[in-house]
Amino acid sequence: MSAKPVYPKANKKERDPDFVKAETAMQRAAQKARERARQTGVGVVFLKDGRIVEELPG
Repeated sequence: MSAKPVYPKANKKERDPDFVKAETAMQRAAQKARERARQTGVGVVFLKDGRIVEELPG
């Protein structure tokens, strides 16, 4: 099995407006998840630069 990048480089052509709105919604959801994690004192696990990262409160 070969290693492939998680997010392959996309062409820099015009973006679909639906995808732009979906990206905005995902960013808003991620922010809400971080806020909730902070309130409850737990970490948030996410993918950054192809690596799994845990963001701890504090």
